[in-house]
Amino acid sequence: MVSHSTIWHVTDFHHEPNYTSGDYPASSCRNLNGETPAYWGDYRCDSPWSLINSSVYAMADLNSSPDFIIWTGDDTPHVPNENLNTDKVLDMIWNLTSLLMEVFPDTHVFPVLGNHDYHPKHMMPPEPNIVYETVGDWWEHWLESYPGAVESFKQVAYYTALYKTGHRIVGLNTVYYYTNDKLTADMEDPGDQFQWLEDILLNATENDEKVYLIGHVPPGVFERHAGKSWFYPQFNERYIEIITTYSDVIFGQFFAHQHVDSFRMFYDDQGDAVASLFLTPAVTPWNTTLSGVGPNNPGIRLFEYDRDTWQILDIKQYYQDLSETGASNDPIWKLEYSAKEVYGIPDVTTSSLQQLTESFKDEESDNFDKYYLYNSVSFDVSVCQSQCKTEQLCAITRVDFDDYANCITAVESSAITTWATAAGLEKLTTLSVIVFFLITFE
Repeated sequence: MVSHSTIWHVTDFHHEPNYTSGDYPASSCRNLNGETPAYWGDYRCDSPWSLINSSVYAMADLNSSPDFIIWTGDDTPHVPNENLNTDKVLDMIWNLTSLLMEVFPDTHVFPVLGNHDYHPKHMMPPEPNIVYETVGDWWEHWLESYPGAVESFKQVAYYTALYKTGHRIVGLNTVYYYTNDKLTADMEDPGDQFQWLEDILLNATENDEKVYLIGHVPPGVFERHAGKSWFYPQFNERYIEIITTYSDVIFGQFFAHQHVDSFRMFYDDQGDAVASLFLTPAVTPWNTTLSGVGPNNPGIRLFEYDRDTWQILDIKQYYQDLSETGASNDPIWKLEYSAKEVYGIPDVTTSSLQQLTESFKDEESDNFDKYYLYNSVSFDVSVCQSQCKTEQLCAITRVDFDDYANCITAVESSAITTWATAAGLEKLTTLSVIVFFLITFE
């Protein structure tokens, strides 16, 4: 029996139900200046149903029989709270749930909620409510065969599922840790999720289980917006501690939220890479309000993995180039890259991703240029150098906030030292060099 198989990961649909009517807030369809948005999707807008429907059917056309699907939330548009209510949010979650059930009737889906899957957005309470209860009823279709999963979700919107003997999936509610969730800011452990996760991972260690973690909001720092982080600091620190402690049983972390394509590395106290995290890009092409980020092409992701070892073998990233998609022709979802092929690595396990990260620092390698193009799902064709590259590399390799800040500072100091040496000023202090530089080039 062949042990290699596939997993789809789809995320951040951000459906704009008023796309065709034009009755949408500026935040959902930005800078249109009176123009009509493109039928299949527009870089200035959240997703029309045509784009969402196309993305899910493309998944079926490209691979109709994955072992399972990971769906990491954010289903509603980027609009003010007054434009939505709980019923509207639930309607959009149901529409997407129904679409996945219709297109993949025999496939298990492991879903989690995003910060836009609640009303008011971001403000998820760590206690039972109508959203958790209602969505839990719908998702029972996928989770009912895993004891306790539905009940747990209805209570706190997280769950675990023993997918098969020795292989476990943990669906986290990391919206609890998001800095925009003001309900949890002063809590030590919202919904007792950290303690629950540690118990799950300890049991997995004792029972020789391999674990995949899935969530929406990721830890660490956003590589395209310097210093932008999502977790409250205390929660970021706790998450890292848990991952490094139980890295032996964690074989994959699958996250979203940023809309772009990247990954994160976790290191032990000796500086060895012990775990990694995948950031899957969004279906929505929406141009974020964060400066310096920009839009992205819509993406859907296929992971190839080993059913027995649960090692991730490859990423097949598919996308729709909106600049090539006109109203008169059907959208084409095409392969953007195979990670193994484009980067020349044997697989996408933690050790191979560490190898890839090292190649990013090699000026003789073009791997970083490829990565940066794929970071925006092939929308941003600019070259990332100097400060841009520093921010990307520090975000990938330094999930801890203090470590990230130190990484940025260290690279900047190194650049100053290099410049000073070239200028014959190597005996001056860093401060002296800065003063000299400012005086000289005033």
